[in-house]
Amino acid sequence: MSDRPHGTDHAHEDPTPPDVPVALGESVDPGGSVDPGGSVDPGGSVDPGAPGDADPSRDELVDGAEDGVSPERLVDYLDAGRQPYDPEIEESPEARAQLAALERLRAMGARLLESDAAASPAPDPSWISGVMDRVRLESRAGRQIPLASIDERSTLHITEGAVRSLIREAGDGVEGAMVISCTIHGDVSVPGALVRVEVVVSGLFGEPLPALAEAVKSAVSSSLSRQTELTLESVDVVVDDVHLQSEGGAA
Repeated sequence: MSDRPHGTDHAHEDPTPPDVPVALGESVDPGGSVDPGGSVDPGGSVDPGAPGDADPSRDELVDGAEDGVSPERLVDYLDAGRQPYDPEIEESPEARAQLAALERLRAMGARLLESDAAASPAPDPSWISGVMDRVRLESRAGRQIPLASIDERSTLHITEGAVRSLIREAGDGVEGAMVISCTIHGDVSVPGALVRVEVVVSGLFGEPLPALAEAVKSAVSSSLSRQTELTLESVDVVVDDVHLQSEGGAA
């Protein structure tokens, strides 16, 4: 289900911010962040200067896999109860975002299995892995979104990756919903510019999907209105998959 806006926004190349930026939320990946505003050619190369809102690709994920903490290390760290303290994980906004998403995914899977104690199938590893791959890519810093500042000598920003984490957290908080991906369309570098948010979710089998999509839309809109300065044109929610109680994954 999708609540599409009237008109289409186009992302532009993010200009270099003036003055000295004070980034909020997440630091820029030292290996070089992929600008989600760029386009991806069939060979997997990224042209950050090309117009349009390109969806982050699998090739970008593979190229950036070595830039941060590996998924296996995050899983092991979570299994150990986040002990002993690992500064490389705990002090990295990107790693913390991935860790939080992994915790929510596990919690949802546990609730699904508890609701069907007789179920024998385990969660589909490939489906869960696909969701985590997407989380890993979306947690990267991306574009800088300016914030209002009372000090003219400084420029404040929040990263696109931090905003995507807010979107994912809000969507995952809706009972029966699991966020697969989220994309921000529009020129977020211009204060007040209209932006469109697209959220793709999986819904629990048996749930009324139109109502679930509306609940996700409301949760995401409320979260972004409270915690960001984005001017939302619309929040579009697409239910692209259905997961079963006995599987905790794709149907």
